[in-house]
Amino acid sequence: MYKQKENRSPNRDRVLECIFRNPGISRKDTSDLTGITSATITAVVTELLREGILTELGEMEEDRGTIGRSRIALNVQPDYRYVVGVEFNYASLSGTVCDLRGNVKYSVVLPHDPEKEYITEALIQLIQRCLDSGAAPVDQIAAIGVGVPGHMSRAGTGFVGSGHYWSDLDPGIIREAFSVPVVFENNVRCMAVAQSLNHPKEAPSNFALLHVGQGMHCAHIIDDELFIGTTYGCGEIAHTIAVLDGKRCECGKRGCLQTIITESALLENGRAIWEADPHSNLRSFAKGPEELTLRHLLEAYELGDPAVCRMLTLALRHLAVAALNVAVLMNPEKLFLHGELFRSEAVRQDFLEEIRRQFEFTGNDYTLGTVAYCDCTPLDGAVGAAALAVLNCVIHTEKK
Repeated sequence: MYKQKENRSPNRDRVLECIFRNPGISRKDTSDLTGITSATITAVVTELLREGILTELGEMEEDRGTIGRSRIALNVQPDYRYVVGVEFNYASLSGTVCDLRGNVKYSVVLPHDPEKEYITEALIQLIQRCLDSGAAPVDQIAAIGVGVPGHMSRAGTGFVGSGHYWSDLDPGIIREAFSVPVVFENNVRCMAVAQSLNHPKEAPSNFALLHVGQGMHCAHIIDDELFIGTTYGCGEIAHTIAVLDGKRCECGKRGCLQTIITESALLENGRAIWEADPHSNLRSFAKGPEELTLRHLLEAYELGDPAVCRMLTLALRHLAVAALNVAVLMNPEKLFLHGELFRSEAVRQDFLEEIRRQFEFTGNDYTLGTVAYCDCTPLDGAVGAAALAVLNCVIHTEKK
């Protein structure tokens, strides 16, 4: 059945988003990219300059010394407003104050125990801590973004995640605690938004960001817009089946990627190696299996520990197949990989080699140059949430 398409964004929003994605662009080029008439572009840009969110950088470098009227480069004024971004996950609470370009003005990372902390209260305290930091005038804070390790209900009023963790999250209470808009979204999708807005030179208009951590998620930017989908399963690549009749997953199915390549799965397998192999390098890193960390597994892998290498090689092979599936189904121009796992140079190189082997049949349309690793820090989710606040509440004003 044909469904009527949503109305296009207002001219102001389209112009502003175009300039965010193309810093230093001229009025004429903005008109060409957006399809908005030159007269309307001039009027919108004049208003945005008056408002203070845009600034003129001077004549375009390629126009200098030429005959005729030079084009003037436009850019976003980063300190026009500021945003707060916070994220929570199994290990920590992170918060940041950023300008409109994602430059961090204040940050904090706190330990978090989801079994002991009331998440709604913890987030309110964290947001208030960011507001009280003095990193930006409180009256210049435009919005607050919250990255969640799961999904929000379609109405944005409740949290949808695995297990019983964070069932007490109450977005309504958080929104009532602050005088500016508060927006929520999956933390990996937030990271994809940050990649798009804060790093436009590296991020094409169509890309995928695959995160591997305690869980897995694949977020997509399609034609410069975050793809949400219509169900909570959108992007949940962790729960695609990799091994028929494999290990039982928390979701109820068997053989999900969640049971093979995530940090929790790797640590479970690493503990089994520690207990079964008295000669494993893991024995020199930890006195007991419960003390093992992902860093220990990666060090053992780099040292060539046979059992650890077999386990991680198989896991990387399954991950490469998942990446290939993303490439075939969604055809992103670039695939970003994010996670502590990829801090290891050995893992990076071996995974790229596996990608090369798996991608052979695709020819030159999907090359190694389109696979990139993101820096992985504890602040990434919070910076992503800040970018979400910019996108939804500064650029797209009708979403406030």
